[in-house]
Amino acid sequence: MNLAFFATLIGAASAICSGFTFGIADTHGGPPGSWRVYDDSCKPILTVFADNPCVAGAFGCSPAPIKFNALHLNGSDYTCLPDPDSETCENNGIQVCCRK
Repeated sequence: MNLAFFATLIGAASAICSGFTFGIADTHGGPPGSWRVYDDSCKPILTVFADNPCVAGAFGCSPAPIKFNALHLNGSDYTCLPDPDSETCENNGIQVCCRK
């Protein structure tokens, strides 16, 4: 399994999920796939490259249909939910929004 974590320092100017701390987006990279975690101001916090992000360690996943339902970041756990009002960061649509 290919797996790598990269912290990024690229700025962005879009909004994210109201009332949440982080958002997760599929960056449509790959193979392997890539997913990016953004803070509430769209600053990239973490990028995960993995064949299966559900076993990479940063994300928890629901049973089928698979969706991210948890974020594990810097020793803290966050619950993740779809938010129909979520926006985009770096032209990546936010799939789920996460908070403690």
